[in-house]
Amino acid sequence: MDAAARRELRIALVGATGVVGGQLAELLAERNFPTSELKLFASERGAAETVAIGDEDRLVTELTGPADLAGFDLAFLAVSPAVAADIIRARPGPILIDLSAAGRTASEILLAAPGFVERDRIAALASGEVVAIPHPSAYALATILKALGGDPGFVAATLMLGASTGGKDEIDKLMEESADLLNARLEVEDDEQQRAFNIYPADDEAEIADAVASQVGALLGARPRLTMRVVRVPIFYGTALSIAIPGNQSETWTALLREAPGVLLIEEEMPPSVIDSAGQEAVVVNLKRASDGAALWCVIDNARLAALCALWVAENLSPAENRA
Repeated sequence: MDAAARRELRIALVGATGVVGGQLAELLAERNFPTSELKLFASERGAAETVAIGDEDRLVTELTGPADLAGFDLAFLAVSPAVAADIIRARPGPILIDLSAAGRTASEILLAAPGFVERDRIAALASGEVVAIPHPSAYALATILKALGGDPGFVAATLMLGASTGGKDEIDKLMEESADLLNARLEVEDDEQQRAFNIYPADDEAEIADAVASQVGALLGARPRLTMRVVRVPIFYGTALSIAIPGNQSETWTALLREAPGVLLIEEEMPPSVIDSAGQEAVVVNLKRASDGAALWCVIDNARLAALCALWVAENLSPAENRA
């Protein structure tokens, strides 16, 4: 888009009734994002609901297909990978900011997040192009490794995913199972995992671990030597990362993390909990150093971080005077 077309954007928010879509709607209002039009879309199930944009309740329209997005300058895709992939293949016209897993590992699609891509690269995007938002855990891990110098060597991590990483359906299922279990009426099929009061390896563990490692590599410019386990934990919102880095290079890490943009270092004796990350716009970290390495505890509001990264991209498509 040329400079004149970027003065006020015609925006479509696809997936407005979801967890990340709701965060985007909230942030668009909080930051007074300049729009000439903002239209909210969802699946048939979410259509006819309303979403608050500032003090106004906006009606959500059913997305019947990619063609519904023609005529917009920008479309946020806060939807499932399958729906996002269909829209990306169709390229209906607007710049597409993809917050799903679709396209995140495709080398031809720009992976963008604050601190890892120059603003000029975002401003150069043309109509019909796609920019992908990294997995919030990949963004958190890359932010930490960048603060520590980019390549600390071998990294071992356990990624703990709350229900919000699976969207509203997973939150509802965890809530229902928790209530059923407490009332002694929970029944789980033989081929299903119990979600409530349970921790277990994710069914798609290998896929998530590979995607996170690939995205961290793309953001940093080199894929780290990373071993990761991915587990589901019975919390409704948020994500936690336990990171171990061996070696004796950690003497300066406290100072590096304290000064790093996008990082909130907690140095008190009590490390932060996942609840403490709710609403945070930073990667919240606690560091424990030892003679043979360091252990880091990291908590993030995954939906908030994904929405913030997407909005950062959108802000850099606006005129210079509207940029943060």
